[in-house]
Amino acid sequence: MREFYFKDKKMNIAFRGFMPTTDIDCLPFDYFRLGHAYNSANLFQDVLKVKCPISIPDDLVRQFVLQKTDEMIAQMLSNSAPHPAIHQLITDDTLSHKKQERLLKDVILKPTDILWLNKEAQDLGYLLDIYHEEKYPEQFNEKSHPLLFHRKEDGTIEKMGKTDMTEGEMRALLEQRKVIQARVYHKNNIWHCFYFTFKGLAGEECGIMGSKPHYHYLSDKSGIVWDDLVKRIKDCDMPSSKNHIVITR
Repeated sequence: MREFYFKDKKMNIAFRGFMPTTDIDCLPFDYFRLGHAYNSANLFQDVLKVKCPISIPDDLVRQFVLQKTDEMIAQMLSNSAPHPAIHQLITDDTLSHKKQERLLKDVILKPTDILWLNKEAQDLGYLLDIYHEEKYPEQFNEKSHPLLFHRKEDGTIEKMGKTDMTEGEMRALLEQRKVIQARVYHKNNIWHCFYFTFKGLAGEECGIMGSKPHYHYLSDKSGIVWDDLVKRIKDCDMPSSKNHIVITR
């Protein structure tokens, strides 16, 4: 993960958080657990600097926030259970590609299902590779991009930082770019790849299922070898996948 902090003094707005990067051989559950705690600690420290008259050591703040994060996760796990299809997917190595497809048909994942996926994957000895790749139209290569910008619901563009791009160009860049984020759980020669495009995550892909936020799924049984999978991810050129796993927020 890559930390970011943007502040616009004129607008009196700040954005803090983490951006996905390529991270290899991570412990799945701890990757998201510790990432959430670290970001929450940073946000908490920002508040303390404004509202607390005394200085509190960073280590003490991080220890406190990690404890609260673990308590929150423990409560979420105690009030839920692993998704049956995802549980079978990562525990049954004998499933064929067709059986995996049938198993995942019409699956809808809640946040707690994804939490259980990462916990069970780590308990089973899987490691996690995360890839985040973006490809932009070449006509924007020479442009000076703002620090950040996004399209609001009314279609207008909100930006932060200097740029020589017009609002129309920024809108076109957002619409034409290709973004792939893949999460590959792997153990020896077994792997499960859940990936999404930004358009797919926003429910802007074609088809009935494409209109809902969703993951795509591939595995070592899908007829693609590991090296080709990694290359296709980095090229933002993923093979087709019949499985659309809907995500609820």
